[in-house]
Amino acid sequence: MRYIYSLFFLWAIAHNLNPLLIPHLKKVCELSDLQSALVDSAFYIGYFIMALPAGAYIKRYGYNKAITVGLMLFGVGALMVGIFGSQQEFYSALCGLFTMAAGLTFLETAANPLVTLLGKPETATTRLNLAQSFNGLGAAISVFVGGMILFPNHNKNADAILSHSAQTSTAEALAEQAEKLINPYLFIAAITVFLGDAFRQGWIKLPEIASNNETNDTRTDASNGKSNFLNPTEPYLQPDLHWLQQIKALLITPQFNLGLIAQFCYVGAQVGVGSFFIRYATTYSHIQESVAATALSFGLLLFMSGRFMGTLLMRYVSPAKLLFTYAIICIALCSFVALFASDSGMWILILLQFFMSIMFPTIFSLSLSQLKQSPPMASSLLIMSIVGGAIFPLCMGFISDQSSIQYAYLVPVICFVFVAIFAKRISGLANSVTSN
Repeated sequence: MRYIYSLFFLWAIAHNLNPLLIPHLKKVCELSDLQSALVDSAFYIGYFIMALPAGAYIKRYGYNKAITVGLMLFGVGALMVGIFGSQQEFYSALCGLFTMAAGLTFLETAANPLVTLLGKPETATTRLNLAQSFNGLGAAISVFVGGMILFPNHNKNADAILSHSAQTSTAEALAEQAEKLINPYLFIAAITVFLGDAFRQGWIKLPEIASNNETNDTRTDASNGKSNFLNPTEPYLQPDLHWLQQIKALLITPQFNLGLIAQFCYVGAQVGVGSFFIRYATTYSHIQESVAATALSFGLLLFMSGRFMGTLLMRYVSPAKLLFTYAIICIALCSFVALFASDSGMWILILLQFFMSIMFPTIFSLSLSQLKQSPPMASSLLIMSIVGGAIFPLCMGFISDQSSIQYAYLVPVICFVFVAIFAKRISGLANSVTSN
């Protein structure tokens, strides 16, 4: 299990460098807020496009090989971002982000269900929150270190920067800033390719779980040797379904389809809140980008601690009720940020990270818990719903360009409303089952 936890730590680095990459590329490539939001779009569209191929690959070749492919693609994409970003080639860097996301899709499609499968079903949500806690640790570290690299302390080096700016043109200064991207992304590429090769060579090997669930869902009639379907009320488990038929069956499965919507909205909210944090902080709290990046890393530490705390609380409170409570708090906090722009808005956004912490793994596991069995296609669809991270930040960027960054935070408010609806529905369903 420790190797799976390390993967959660690793992909957190890729996700959480994006909030730093957005203001950095906005500056060095001279972009609008809407254009800079394409960083998130390229990244999360990669999830949407590659989720089904990743699920099909796992079904055919297994989880270990999928992780190998994911790490290799991750490394190649990081190399592209480092090279093209440092050369101020924005759209080529977006291709690198897409490739990184393709690799992460394989990793997440494999690792998330593995955590739920390797242990008792009743503690699956707790295990997934624990695994995601390591994701939070990677997030905090990557933002703190990345902030020091991309946004050096302006106050401490103010005189040196003014002197340097007087001696160089704006284009040269931007080019010099862009070159700071090369080292962190080359380091990420080296680590991920090395780990991918370790999985390929068999130096690291995870317990293999059968990815084809048909043996659990059918029985053999001794008289004719044919398989009889055991779960007629669960059409997605029908043997020999074409993949499109299984997708259709899953999409019409009650509660699971609501989970897809909730995950779609939550990821959009999480990405938007983080991606425009530095923009909001520098606008309303009047601080330098380096200070804002440090503040964001503190928020991600709260995000990590929130997952550990959530894992503990779920021993006493049902995951659905805790999710509902946190969603209501997020609605209130984000509404304040959107309607009352002030210095305190930055601190509220930092606190918001704590209450967002449990949402992804809890929505993921609660969605799967509504299925009698969890075929790889169900995990793929949940990973596809991450495309919300490509859409909602664009909406925020458009609103920011047309009005101001504060009103852009109304978009996450709407997203959290859908999360609350999902949690309330699941909580009500659990109560009805208990009463019966």
